[in-house]
Amino acid sequence: MRIPAHRIARISIIVTIVALPLFAAAAGLPWEGPLNKLKDSLTGPVAKAIGVIALAVAGGMLAFGGELGDFTKRIMMVIMALSVMLLANNFMSMFGA
Repeated sequence: MRIPAHRIARISIIVTIVALPLFAAAAGLPWEGPLNKLKDSLTGPVAKAIGVIALAVAGGMLAFGGELGDFTKRIMMVIMALSVMLLANNFMSMFGA
């Protein structure tokens, strides 16, 4: 059974394209360490602290005369922002970053 030349060429191109990012990932640039520390901080304890403060502020707004509709809108925005901050690292690693 002969394999056509165009099929071999397609497979070779696909293997080359898939392997190219592997070569690029080996570089260790001097600013990667500090940026990784900043990323870990912003997606870890800093994000949790910001979330707790935002929840406390939203609760205070409700306690001191905020309307329930406005409170619900703000608390949902806080929850969305907090989930983005805490899960950004997992979301980006899902795409290989």
